[in-house]
Amino acid sequence: MSLPTPTRRDLLKALGALPLVATTVGAQGGQGAAQGAGGRGGGRGAVSFPGADVLPSPTATPGGKPLLTLYSISLQWADYEEAAATAAAAGWPAVGWTVRQGGHVLPENVTRDLPRAVAAAKKAGLQVPIIITPVKDTEAAFTEPYLDTMSKLGLRYYQAPTLARYDYAKELQPQLDVWKAKIEKLAKLNEKYGTTAVFHVEGGAGNIGGGAWDLWLLIRDFDTKYVGMDFDLGHAFFKGGPEIWEAIRFMHRNVLSIASKDIRWAKKTDPPQGPRRSDPSDDWPWTAEYVVPGEGMVPYKMAFEYMKAMNYCGSFLHYSEYFVNVPGKPQPVSLLRPNVPAEVPKDLYIASIKRDHQFFTKLMTDAGF
Repeated sequence: MSLPTPTRRDLLKALGALPLVATTVGAQGGQGAAQGAGGRGGGRGAVSFPGADVLPSPTATPGGKPLLTLYSISLQWADYEEAAATAAAAGWPAVGWTVRQGGHVLPENVTRDLPRAVAAAKKAGLQVPIIITPVKDTEAAFTEPYLDTMSKLGLRYYQAPTLARYDYAKELQPQLDVWKAKIEKLAKLNEKYGTTAVFHVEGGAGNIGGGAWDLWLLIRDFDTKYVGMDFDLGHAFFKGGPEIWEAIRFMHRNVLSIASKDIRWAKKTDPPQGPRRSDPSDDWPWTAEYVVPGEGMVPYKMAFEYMKAMNYCGSFLHYSEYFVNVPGKPQPVSLLRPNVPAEVPKDLYIASIKRDHQFFTKLMTDAGF
């Protein structure tokens, strides 16, 4: 996908000749652009984000760095102890527990089981900087048990999910206004418990907040002690392309967590036929495919340089949302929710998430952390 020439020129002028990352890759899990080395395909020299030109992140800590955190959805084949030990064996210093329906901790069991999950992480030497929850307003089930348990465990940040889908038959701004009032109530409850909601940028078709900018419009006026953004690089790039840099320059004062997926554009082989449905993107033939970090379109090198420029020290939550080739299997297998060891051998799973950790560690080092 290419941008019109004027837009590209404007972007390069504003951000200093950003190199575009090559997007040609093989089959899922195949070869592609080595972004850790800077990428290729239209760039004109290395990008630089001088720290003096960027306001510091609200997560900034002297001498700090992003906390590489493994999203536990890919560990749900294991109990707390084995999951934590596996993440530690692959080099990860932190885990983000799924505390929601179908996750490691079920909502109705949060007061009993979240302390067990946190204890297992600590036993394995892992931190728990964030948990993944269904809490997006004060009306969500078990909201206060969630926040009360977090407070007692010394946990602050919880990821809040997609708010809702836009109703395209109606004006959009009033729909944002409804959610802003709900978030205001949640902010007050967070103030009571000393917790912070970080709303996830989920770029699915029609999602409120999926474009990142619309989520920022919702939360930008709230105190970041209680409300912020979980900026998903993959979803943001999927929706905005290179304009992600303009987005993050506006939003970084509200970004409290950064999530990681890598994507590439792919054309659907079976686009829907017939009249356009309620969502304008339903018959759009292009979609995002998730690939191994560094093999897709997300320009991680620049992302980490920008994190360094703003001294970002929050969680960097990694989703192993890509496919791997498994000996004896005719089709690649997803590592997002793998069945280990029945579907993916445990040593292959550990090797994969270890590779991911090493990839992001090198990016941090190269960026100057």
